[in-house]
Amino acid sequence: MPASVAHTDLDRFARAALEAVGVSADDAAVVADCLVYANLSGVDSHGVVRLPHYVRRLKNGTIKTDPRIVLDRPKPAVMRVDGDDGLGHVVTARAVGQGIEACREVGTVTISIGSSSHFGMAGYYLRKITQAGFVGMVTTNTDAMIVPPGARRAFVGTNPLAYGFPTGSEPFVIDFATTLVAYGKVALARAENQSIPDHWGVDEEGEPTTDPHRIRGMHPVGGHKGAGLAMAIDLFCAMFSGMPFGPHVNRMYLDMNAPRKLGHFITLWDVDAFVPVDEVRRRVDQFIAELHALPTRTEETKLFFPGEPEALRRAERGEHGIPIEPGLLTELRELADQLGVDASALT
Repeated sequence: MPASVAHTDLDRFARAALEAVGVSADDAAVVADCLVYANLSGVDSHGVVRLPHYVRRLKNGTIKTDPRIVLDRPKPAVMRVDGDDGLGHVVTARAVGQGIEACREVGTVTISIGSSSHFGMAGYYLRKITQAGFVGMVTTNTDAMIVPPGARRAFVGTNPLAYGFPTGSEPFVIDFATTLVAYGKVALARAENQSIPDHWGVDEEGEPTTDPHRIRGMHPVGGHKGAGLAMAIDLFCAMFSGMPFGPHVNRMYLDMNAPRKLGHFITLWDVDAFVPVDEVRRRVDQFIAELHALPTRTEETKLFFPGEPEALRRAERGEHGIPIEPGLLTELRELADQLGVDASALT
């Protein structure tokens, strides 16, 4: 039976754990906010389940606690970022903040980020982008996990793609991994020692497995179309940043003694330069209303726009707490003991 933890308590715990290993209070706040936002949204695969891993890498130096992040603009609408092997959430949040200011100036900005690490939930960064009245695209590459159709070995990562559009209330946000399911669900299954469906992925020999500890490759969404999309994202993220691609990317959980060297690729568009942003918000709201009004196959069926289920879950979990499964709860308490951090809220 999962425990229910208030999001404010979970946020305080995550901040304290990160500060205990040398992360500044400001940077710890960014990472904690990203993790808890994912949990609030029901995207538990990118929430505090990742915290123990980040701490291990911060302690062994493969993620730097105090990176020297460098941002430069070689052209007005282009921004390059060197993350200096810092926490991906911090690197990306800083880049997006600067990108918003640049986009106000020139109308569109493309950001290439290198020497970064896992940045959490891609849709998190679209919150600030859409709040600024912009449309955004956020992508990242990661270590090889997708097995192209017909192959027996992984070649590119689960490489997520996220788009966000401003509305009159909750933004329209589509955020998905290019695998059949997010790899974070495998990480959750590992934490809980649960089996997984055999169609999620394959083992070292390229055979289907129900053991999350043996997963070495996963199937793309949409077969060859999803595999091709993942490859294109990898090219954007690796080629524009100079970072490793596909099978050359250091593995998140297996190559623990080397920095990740991930690339991210982000674009912001100031829609107000095309059409007044309030008009865009109104029309996207109309788009959503017409979607909601579509006839359904059953009376019980409800139609949601991308981002709406997560918004509803944030409201529910914000009021009633975030469910934390027993295996993860034990792992977080053990982490607290190791770091000397108060875990009394994790009950």
